[in-house]
Amino acid sequence: MKTLQLLGSFLAAGCIYFGQVATALPASTSTFTSAGTTTTGTAFESDAYSLSDEGTSTSTSWRAWPTLDPKLDVGRAVAPSFNLTYLGSSCTGYKVMNVSESSTGVQATLQLRGDACYAYGTDYKYLQLNVSYETEDRIHVGIYDTDRKQFRFSEREDIWDAPLYHDASYPKDRKYAFHYNEDPFEFWVTRTSDNDTLFDTRGQKLIFEDQYIELTTNMVQNYNIYGLAETIHGLRLGNNITRTLWTNDEASPLDGNMYGNHPFYLEHRYANQTNSGKASSHGVLLLSSTGMDILLREDYLQYRVIGGVVDLYVFAGGSNGPKDTISSYVNAIGLPAMQQYWTLGFHQCRWGYQNISQLEEVVENYEKAGIPLDTIWSDIDYMYKWRDFTIDPISYSGEQFRTFFGNLSEAHKHYVPIVDAAVYAANPSNKSDDTYYPFYNGVEEDIFLKNPDGSLYIGAVWPGYTVFPDFINPNVTEYWKNALYNWSRQMTDEGLGYDGLWLDMNEASSFCIGSCGTGKLDQNPIRTQVTLPGDMYDYSFEFPEGTEYTNASEYQVAMQGQKLQDAATSTAVVIPTASPSTKAKKSEDRNINYPPYAIDNEQGNHDISTHVLGVNATSYDGTARYDIFNMFGYGETKASYKAMLELAPNVRPFLIPRSTFVGSGAYAAHWLGDNHSKWSNMFFSIPGAMIFNMLGIPMVGPDVCGFIGNSNYELCSRWMAMGAFFPFYRNHNTLGAISQEAYIWSSVAEASRRAMKIRYAMLPYWYTLLYQAHAEGTPVFRPMFFEFPDEPSLSDASRQFMVGDAFLVTPVLEPNMTTVDGVFPGDNSTAWYDWYSHEAVNRQYNQNVTLDAPLEHINVHIRGGNVIPLQEPGMTTFETRNNPWALLVALSPNGNADGFLYADDGVSITPNATLSVSFSALNNTLSTYVSGTYAVEQPLANVTVLGVSSAPQSVFFKGQNISSYEYNNDKQELVITNLANLTSQGAFSQNWTLTW
Repeated sequence: MKTLQLLGSFLAAGCIYFGQVATALPASTSTFTSAGTTTTGTAFESDAYSLSDEGTSTSTSWRAWPTLDPKLDVGRAVAPSFNLTYLGSSCTGYKVMNVSESSTGVQATLQLRGDACYAYGTDYKYLQLNVSYETEDRIHVGIYDTDRKQFRFSEREDIWDAPLYHDASYPKDRKYAFHYNEDPFEFWVTRTSDNDTLFDTRGQKLIFEDQYIELTTNMVQNYNIYGLAETIHGLRLGNNITRTLWTNDEASPLDGNMYGNHPFYLEHRYANQTNSGKASSHGVLLLSSTGMDILLREDYLQYRVIGGVVDLYVFAGGSNGPKDTISSYVNAIGLPAMQQYWTLGFHQCRWGYQNISQLEEVVENYEKAGIPLDTIWSDIDYMYKWRDFTIDPISYSGEQFRTFFGNLSEAHKHYVPIVDAAVYAANPSNKSDDTYYPFYNGVEEDIFLKNPDGSLYIGAVWPGYTVFPDFINPNVTEYWKNALYNWSRQMTDEGLGYDGLWLDMNEASSFCIGSCGTGKLDQNPIRTQVTLPGDMYDYSFEFPEGTEYTNASEYQVAMQGQKLQDAATSTAVVIPTASPSTKAKKSEDRNINYPPYAIDNEQGNHDISTHVLGVNATSYDGTARYDIFNMFGYGETKASYKAMLELAPNVRPFLIPRSTFVGSGAYAAHWLGDNHSKWSNMFFSIPGAMIFNMLGIPMVGPDVCGFIGNSNYELCSRWMAMGAFFPFYRNHNTLGAISQEAYIWSSVAEASRRAMKIRYAMLPYWYTLLYQAHAEGTPVFRPMFFEFPDEPSLSDASRQFMVGDAFLVTPVLEPNMTTVDGVFPGDNSTAWYDWYSHEAVNRQYNQNVTLDAPLEHINVHIRGGNVIPLQEPGMTTFETRNNPWALLVALSPNGNADGFLYADDGVSITPNATLSVSFSALNNTLSTYVSGTYAVEQPLANVTVLGVSSAPQSVFFKGQNISSYEYNNDKQELVITNLANLTSQGAFSQNWTLTW
């Protein structure tokens, strides 16, 4: 009790403020005046903190709810098998029989060479080998059990479908060759142009058991591979790690398995690693929805998969660079969905907006501060007792929603709410639950997952005991569509009432192991978390690294609070015990709850069912989640996409799921999950976004300023500036932390205005990049080695990044810095220009250049050789689209540049009209080549040309002599203005030339 009193006194003092000025204020103080002024607030604002355990909803009283025992989510202690004695040493592999070769591939039978070894399951005596020469640069190696007992992913197009199942052309001219040895069976794939070996099992045995498959490829020395997501890691994976693929609701575990599963890697080799002496890239996909460990070691990469079959795809790539390999891969798994134009604007969210009035206040404050805002989001606060497809009748009434949504729409702004994956299971003894149609309708339609005995699988998520839609059930999309529609009728009488969906908790997350709610629905609603952020004993005292120096006194106060809270909540720690190193025995039944091989699951005690929908949950056709475990989020995303498209025909659905799988980009974007307000998390968001662009999900970004813990003005200033150059740009933080909207701190507001001015000016360029990703599979957000593949020093460079091929961004990623170091790749044939000054960068090859970086500034540079379409930035994407155009021409040292613009209505799946404009600068002439019928009505205001070596004698636009231009000899910059009258029909209504 004494500790509690001390903690309460400490919090009531309200004396922590990680801002520019440390101020002791009452705990309820929170003020905002206008743009450019210093604002005040406290770390413990009244809307985020309370010395009670009352929860966030005005209609909810936690005291009346029974509580789920947290021990139900602990799980059995399991030691990961890769750390234990290896049990596959005595396995003898397979030999080849009955070979049949043709122009389309190779087929054969594989027979076990010796006795079964029962390493981690029961060995199959016979296997089927099916090698298919599918396309010019893609080969498929399939290895299946002839008994057909293993789950075959490739036979379930109802679950997962992609172009690679349909686009086989079996060409005669191929970039690869398949080779094999018969006894023991070994195979390798080479690239025909240079004889480089791309995948090589020689000297490595194949193990194929009912719950364990081991496939190993030899690797070149110091290999460079990227992918095998999702995890928090640097860009290049290295050769001494183990990657685990198993969907997991865990916030930012370093090197641990997370929300998504993408068993694909890109390998990039430099000249000294190839036979040809030229850099080259290739890709490898082991298509599986089952859990696996992937061991990356000094000279090999080894897959250890706990079920299924082998469906291996090798993308031959070549010396054209990694972009081509990624394009080939993304075309095979499904090109990214095209996003609506407004999604490129700035988004604001937090867990803790308790009512409509707070949402309205946030929107108004952004307007006052002069900071652009396109979209406001809602976390679970808007729900009635945190139940999907409901609205809190007091804080978020339907009438309030109608007014709010109408005002947003009138201002051309947007609203996106959260939807969780699990549905509240109604209490049959509670009359008030009788009207919760999402549950009763789902039971009637029989679309929820079951236990093996046929009863409902009942887990526990935010609202209490919950059920889970079976997203492979053919009837689930209709159910989901009706739920989304009926929910939207609570918000508005017209349209949907929301502009997109935020699909959370869809790993799927569950706060207990197994069907813990079976026989207990009469206890619902239960409280599934003992504490929540902002509850008693769960105040956030986290802060960014370096705060102890910039805000020393506040740091000390926070540390004292943390100690008091730790003392009040200290519990004993249970140490996991190791599993015995004993081989599996022959068995007719699989142990899916505790498979013989234990993957290195990050969650809990490594139990694979901890904090997730259990592996024995069963679909309508008897499929166990064990076999398709990593696909729940993909299934929900696909169903949501189809449902949204039916509810709003021909409107591109905007979906942001947390859990993703191979091909998710064909339906959705992604945010990088529940990160922390740490400088380290800011850094790791860069390789995170790079990797997802390689995986065919270009619209991606982190929670800017961090989600968990308290941000501060320095971190948030830097992160808001950097976030403006990520495809998806959203500020989001947790319940119980200090507010971090961009207007809270004056420095953050100024940094945001400056960076957003660039982002919104770049909107035509951003949208064109999204279109090219959608049409060709090319990444939007790129590592430097994608653009400069011959420079080995860039193999792990991720403190800088490229937006397309034209922009290089160099953010500050450490506290208390006023400069930042960066490199400017390329030799003397590459020019770089500062975005702000337009001056050329004077640098040597491979040189680190120190750049000035005051707090409110982010360094942005333009690569010579690019023509960049721009528009005058406004406060929304809509306003910007209606502003005049400009062109920025950054010439290469030889005086050339080119560029491309794509435009359409920004909304339709199939636009009625499109516009494509190609730009070419050569011999002091800029030319446009226009095609398409989409009308761009706004005029061209000006053209700026960088790298003009001498002052022009005259300037002609459309053959007309122009006098409104200026030339700066020091910068070698030509600025041509007053072109609006000459383009009054639209900047690109026809072809034109500009000559200087």
